[in-house]
Amino acid sequence: MHLAMLATVAFWSGNIIAGKEGLKAFGPMALAELRVTGAAALFGLIFVAWPGRPKIRLQGRDWLHFALMAFTGITLNQIFFIGGLARAPVADNGLIVALGPVMVLVMAAAIGLEAITALKVAGIFMALAGVFVLTFNFKARSLAPSWKGDLFQLIGTAAFALYTILVKRVADRYDPITLNTLCFAMGAVFLIPFAAHGILGIDWPGIAPEAMGGLLFMILLGSLAAYILFAYALTGLSASRVAAFNYLQPLIAIALGIWMLGEKLKPSEVVGGGLILLGLYLAESEQGSEDATPKTPDRAALSSQK
Repeated sequence: MHLAMLATVAFWSGNIIAGKEGLKAFGPMALAELRVTGAAALFGLIFVAWPGRPKIRLQGRDWLHFALMAFTGITLNQIFFIGGLARAPVADNGLIVALGPVMVLVMAAAIGLEAITALKVAGIFMALAGVFVLTFNFKARSLAPSWKGDLFQLIGTAAFALYTILVKRVADRYDPITLNTLCFAMGAVFLIPFAAHGILGIDWPGIAPEAMGGLLFMILLGSLAAYILFAYALTGLSASRVAAFNYLQPLIAIALGIWMLGEKLKPSEVVGGGLILLGLYLAESEQGSEDATPKTPDRAALSSQK
């Protein structure tokens, strides 16, 4: 499950670059709709072709829960994630995403899904400090005002934090394919009013290969693979631990820059990367903290299926 989250974060790190490439040919809302619709179609094909696939038996409240997951984790998240990419530098994303694990921990504790412990808090805030160290120099060199993009990314991060909590509550009851098929299908429908105008205005013959490649990356790896692995990891890891892996995004981006672009490692990157890794170690070193959480009815139901 830890390897699944590492792969997920790697795909989402590449998603930032892929999104920037896609925005060269598609408007923000059109890119969001194409990404979600493409992923929904692939999830649907996998679900239909799955031998012995489970039957979808949802009651009224279950449909409402899935609709909330789709609206927060797919529709709102994509509107504000891609909208933020179009309005702010890539480096800003690391700072905003860093607030996600804090939001998840507070939300999860508020509904009794997991306990706030000293090691979790220390680990999350140490990793948060590492992200600030990593991105400070980039932010200081950014001259263009980007408060609108930062606000978009903040709202998108909050929406995904809520989605993480919602998925955690049902992750043990639904397999990742069924869960994501329903969420992406609903999310694509919810996006139509926001994206219809942008889709109609796309100049398909003039799309550059780099932009199309960015879109395909977002569909295949940033959505299909990443969301399956994310849902799988939530069946065994707490919501805050899963969210804490997002701190690796700026670290992976720096590593890719050194490897692929020949960039040099800076002292601030060594310090920031060390703080992130140490923070993740502290958050992950507390074994059994999920089992120590008081058993609310929903929590007990989740635990009984492990």
